[in-house]
Amino acid sequence: MRRTHVTEHTIDIVIGRRIFTRCWCCAGLGVSILQMQVLAQAWLVSRQAIVPACMASAWVIGSLAGTRLRATARLWGGYLIACTLLWFIGTRLVSWRIALVPTALANYVALIAIDLFLGAISAAWLVQQRPWPAPGERTALARGLIGITTGLLTVWVLPAWAGLIALTCLIPLLVLDGLPAARSPLPASGSVVERWVNRSWNPDQWQVQLDVRSLPRKWWWSYLFQRSRDSRGYVPLTLLASSSAVILGAVWGAVPTPFAAGLAGTHELDKLGWLLGGQIVALSIGACCVLTALNVVGFPDRLVPTSWQASAFALALPMLVILAGSLVTLGLPFLQAPWWLAVSLASYTLAGAVWGLLLPRLKPSIDTLVFAQRHLLLGQGLGLPDTLQLAHGRAQEARLTRLFMTTEGVLIAFVTPVLGLLIDLYGSVDRVLVLVGLCFLLFLTLLALISVLRSLKNPQRSQFARGTFQGRAAHSWRPGYSPVRLAW
Repeated sequence: MRRTHVTEHTIDIVIGRRIFTRCWCCAGLGVSILQMQVLAQAWLVSRQAIVPACMASAWVIGSLAGTRLRATARLWGGYLIACTLLWFIGTRLVSWRIALVPTALANYVALIAIDLFLGAISAAWLVQQRPWPAPGERTALARGLIGITTGLLTVWVLPAWAGLIALTCLIPLLVLDGLPAARSPLPASGSVVERWVNRSWNPDQWQVQLDVRSLPRKWWWSYLFQRSRDSRGYVPLTLLASSSAVILGAVWGAVPTPFAAGLAGTHELDKLGWLLGGQIVALSIGACCVLTALNVVGFPDRLVPTSWQASAFALALPMLVILAGSLVTLGLPFLQAPWWLAVSLASYTLAGAVWGLLLPRLKPSIDTLVFAQRHLLLGQGLGLPDTLQLAHGRAQEARLTRLFMTTEGVLIAFVTPVLGLLIDLYGSVDRVLVLVGLCFLLFLTLLALISVLRSLKNPQRSQFARGTFQGRAAHSWRPGYSPVRLAW
C-alpha cells in the first residue's frame, strides 16, 4: 500500500496561521509600495498635489470594486504580477507621444487606468477566502497603520529599487496560493469536507439572502435603532467611526506624496525614517499593553467584561481626540524637527491602534452577542433565540456593513481631491494638516456637547451591555419587513 493519508501532508493549523500571516502582511506592504509608487509618478508628472490626490481616489474606487470580485486567489495574484510588470516595462515598449493627444493628458489617463486596475486586483487578491487561517486582528491593524509610511519610505528613499522590492513582497503569498489544497490546514471553500462539517457541527444552517429591491428606503436606520436597544451607544459609535474613517482616509490619500516631495526638495528624506521608527515603537508599546490587558481586551469575537466596559468606552473616545491633535502637531511649523514628527506620528499610531482594538468590542456583532449571552439564557431557562431570526440578523448586519463600507469609500474618493486642491492653494501641507485637525477637533467637541445636552435632558442609568435576547429583544429581529430567501 503506497497510498498515504492526506492528513499526513497537511500543515499544522498554528504553523499555517503564522505562515499565512507573514505572507499576507508582506503582500500588503508590497501593495502599499505599488500605490505610493503610482502616486509618486503622478506627482513627478504634474508637480501638483491634486493629481496624486485624484489618483488616490481612483485607487479607492478600484478597491471598492475589487472587494466585490470573486475568483481564485491564485488567479488574482497572477493578474496583479502581470499588471505590475506591464506597468514597469510599458513605458519602454509604448511611446506616449501621440500627435493628436497631449503627452500630459495621455499620462494622466494611463495613471488613472493603472490605479483602477491595481487597486481592484490587489483588493480582490487580499480579500479572497483561502483554506488558511485568517491573519490576526493585530496584524491587519498594524499593516493598515504602517503600510503607507513603509511604502512612502521605500519609494522616495530607494526609487530605483522600489519596484523590485514590491514584487519581492508579493511573491510569498502568490507561492502560498500555488500550494496544493491538500497541504492547507483548513478545508477548501465549497469542498465536500467543508459542507459535511457545516452540516454536522454547525447548528445555524440557515443562509438568508435579503431581497434588496423589496427593502424599505430607510431600512438601515431602523436596523441601527434596533441594534441600539441591545448595545448602548451602537448608533453614535457607528456614525462616529464612519466619519473618522472618511476624514483620516482622505488625509492619508492626499497628504503623504506632497509631504515626501517637500522633504525631497529640502534633502530631508531621513525624516521618513524617523516617522516609520516612531510608528514601530508605538506599535511595540501597544503590543505590550495588549499583552498586559489580555484578560480585559480578549479576542475580537468576545465582549469586554462588564466591570471594564465603562472604562473601555471612556478610553476609546479620547483616542479620537489624540488622532485629531496628532494631525495638528504634525503640521505645526515649530514642531518639524525629526524627533518631534516621530513623536507626533507615534501618538497618532498608538491612538489609532487603541481605537481599532476597542471599536469592534464596544459595538459587537450579532454572533458575539449571542455567544456572550448564551450561557445566561440557558441558566435562566429562557432558551436560545430562533435560528432563522439569527440568520436574518446576520444577513442584515452584513448588508449594512457593506453599505457603510461603500459609502465611506465614495466619500473618501470625493474628499481626497478637495484636500489636494487645498494643498495647492495654500502651498503647504502643514497648513492643511492643521486645518483638518482643528476641524476634526471641532467636530468631536460638538458631538460631545450634543451628547451632554441629551444626557441632561433624558437622564438614564449608564448600561453598556444589556441582555440581548431577554424580554422582547429577540422579537426585534422579526423578518417581517424584508422578504428573505432561504437556502440550505
